[in-house]
Amino acid sequence: MKTISREDPKYALDSGHVAVAKVGQGESFIVETHDCRTGTITRPDQVRDLLDTRCVNPATGPIAIEGVIAGDTICVEIEELHIDSRLGLMVTRPGVTGLAITDEPQLRIVTCDDSHANVGAFRVPVTPMIGLLGVAPNGDPVSTFRGAEHGGNMDTLLIGAGSRVFLPTFSDAGMVYFGDVHAAMGDGEVFLSGVEIAGRTRARVTVAANWSLPTPLVETDELVAVIASGATFDEAAQAAMAKAVDVLSAGGMDRIDAGFLMSAAGHLRVCQYIPHAALVHCRFELPKSILALNEITLPGLGMVN
Repeated sequence: MKTISREDPKYALDSGHVAVAKVGQGESFIVETHDCRTGTITRPDQVRDLLDTRCVNPATGPIAIEGVIAGDTICVEIEELHIDSRLGLMVTRPGVTGLAITDEPQLRIVTCDDSHANVGAFRVPVTPMIGLLGVAPNGDPVSTFRGAEHGGNMDTLLIGAGSRVFLPTFSDAGMVYFGDVHAAMGDGEVFLSGVEIAGRTRARVTVAANWSLPTPLVETDELVAVIASGATFDEAAQAAMAKAVDVLSAGGMDRIDAGFLMSAAGHLRVCQYIPHAALVHCRFELPKSILALNEITLPGLGMVN
């Protein structure tokens, strides 16, 4: 099985990047990713190094997918996801997050085993997820801090082992990037970081035929979720709701009925809330059981149950 090394990190998603590897549709491959600081912070006395943001949020890629044509919707299936280190970190910087409880940068070095991440005063279960997953965007490069229609930095808890991420593409071969794995993270990532750590992902990519998708969408066994970004919570929330209506209407549902269904059985969630850095991502979740009950079929899924 092909392994794609973390040794050539990128700090923007860019249609001008040369592919670091090529894989076939449906071919499983492994991607190595750095932690959010590219492995440069490993000691608690490096707190002042947090002010240097040149090596933040690296991505591995782009990975070319054979047979993908710009405009296709691709499905990235996360077959396995593991932390790839016993050492992680948590960081925050004042003036960035909505949780204003410190005037100084803060750093915690985290030790992890197979079951728990130990952050000094507390520990949490290890539940790996991928913060950054996207394709080369249309137009100018987009920082790995940011998310948009191409995916990118979405910090969505649902993106873990067993999930499928659907992305519109803007370049031939798709040009897919992975990064920003967390050993654990809470919805909102409200103090700037989750438990940041190197990761190892096994994935495969296929084309979702006959589906023109306006935004990233995640499918799990229980639900589908539309993801959107904005500079503020209002922008991100409104975009997530509007795009959920677009997805339902593309499946043949009346837009007013879609709004009522969302209000009766859907869930608006916050993925990341870093307001002073204009990093806000929201998702709108729809239970697959509700879609099946109402015989709503979303063209690219084929797995609503």
